[in-house]
Amino acid sequence: MELYYNMIVNIGLLVLIANVLVRIPVVTQIICEENKHTLLAKLVLGGIFGGFCIFSTCTGAQVQGAIPNTRVLGALAGGLLCGPTVGILAGLIGAIHRFFFDIHGVTTFACALSTFLEGVLGAVLYQVFRKRNIDFEWKYLVFITAAAECMHMANLLIFVRPINIAVPIVKIIALPMIIFNSIGMVLFFSVFKDIYTRQNLIAADKMQLALNIADACVQNIRKHHITDEDYKEMEKTISGFSRCRDVFFLPSSRKEELRNCGYALSEEFLKDIDEKCVTELVYRKERRALPFKTTLVASGSKVTVGSETWGYLVLVFDRRYSSPEAAKCLVLALAKFFTTNYEAHQVEYQKKMRERAEFRVLQSQINPHFLFNCLNTISCFCREKPAYARELLQALSVYFRHNLNSSDAYMIDIEAEFEQVDAYLMLEKARFEDRLSIKKNIERDLHVQVPTLILQPIVENAIKHGAMKRDIGKVEIEAGMDGQELFIRISDNGYGIPDQVLRAFNDKTTKGRYGLLNVDGRLRSIYGEKHGLQIETSDSGTTVSMRIPPRALLEG
Repeated sequence: MELYYNMIVNIGLLVLIANVLVRIPVVTQIICEENKHTLLAKLVLGGIFGGFCIFSTCTGAQVQGAIPNTRVLGALAGGLLCGPTVGILAGLIGAIHRFFFDIHGVTTFACALSTFLEGVLGAVLYQVFRKRNIDFEWKYLVFITAAAECMHMANLLIFVRPINIAVPIVKIIALPMIIFNSIGMVLFFSVFKDIYTRQNLIAADKMQLALNIADACVQNIRKHHITDEDYKEMEKTISGFSRCRDVFFLPSSRKEELRNCGYALSEEFLKDIDEKCVTELVYRKERRALPFKTTLVASGSKVTVGSETWGYLVLVFDRRYSSPEAAKCLVLALAKFFTTNYEAHQVEYQKKMRERAEFRVLQSQINPHFLFNCLNTISCFCREKPAYARELLQALSVYFRHNLNSSDAYMIDIEAEFEQVDAYLMLEKARFEDRLSIKKNIERDLHVQVPTLILQPIVENAIKHGAMKRDIGKVEIEAGMDGQELFIRISDNGYGIPDQVLRAFNDKTTKGRYGLLNVDGRLRSIYGEKHGLQIETSDSGTTVSMRIPPRALLEG
């Protein structure tokens, strides 16, 4: 009964010590951070788990020359949690201590060998489970620990002589060591696994903080040119949300200012920040004479657009408020947000520039012969119908004013578009007189924002290449609301669109000077692929229609 009590107390003490250790920031950082793979970190972790082995040996009970204990927890858990080097080192430390702790004991060699082999077993299983991406669930831990203790018992039977000494020892200690150490391994392991859970919660908290900061900085970052005032405002925002001692957000051209920021950032920090997110312990330069220097955590990262760096973000924390890993997590999240949003805005900006370039292309396609014909037509009416000639001049003025101003407006009211179309139709009607018939069926009080210069090219195409191919040309324009969508339909009675032109329209990669192709591309880029031009054509005429949804994907 005393043996069972001793095992329970031993496991409880180990779990208690483990709970205290994992709350020490240095231990947590070594276990969780990337630098746990350095040699120094492995030596420290090997020493910690080896210390558990030593503690278990010292607190174990004496049973007929044997020392039943929980040593397996330190050696085996070290390998399972932290890898081969830590497991083997912990097993070796525990084995050496066990050997010299009772150098003349009958079970000394067998127990020392078992401790070392348990460390090796943990190292091997770490590799196997990691390669197959399997978690150490409680059932696996129970089975592995029980197997390790069975190996321990086998070593006792093999190496303890005479055999009549080994058998009674195994009968007494086998069951309690297998049962209690298996349960103890689950408890012991959960303490260290809890570190990762806490770190994940810290990371989630930092991500939430980053999102809050990002939301507050979005107006400053979504600009084509970020000014010095924008950088200063974002520094204040980040400082207000976080517990930073200082924030430095600088354009790439001012990177050298980090050397004189008031903190002793190393040359490695300033060099590596161009390659990755870097974190180091620093101190204020004016405190250099004080014995406690490494009281601050500095973490920094570049922010980019494509492969080009446009800024540097460096945050400085009091170490008591933030670990290096937590600081790095926050800086990484912020840098990724700023990078993604700035890149997205640049893409959107380039899209708008492309749209405006297309507007200018359409403007440049205004046929000078149209102006010449209009002026000729107006001159004919100057003597016979001077009032009508004045109206035509006003219509010509409206038409060209709309074309000249269109590049400054991304979206305009549909009524303004119809105003230009009306001016164009008035000029064409004066030119062709009775040969051209215009019919309009437009719903009243339409106030929908549409991309500028989307109607006139279609109407011009209907008259020039459709209706006026006939002796009597007819053009019909319909517009109105269909639910929340604006529909527009323009029809002519021409001979239809030639096959080669229709193929060019349907082939979206075709480059050409087709007004319909330009309008179709703009509509699709703004509203999506489903909202391009719909064309129905035959020998009896062509109908071009479009549907404008209530909201554009891109706001002007």
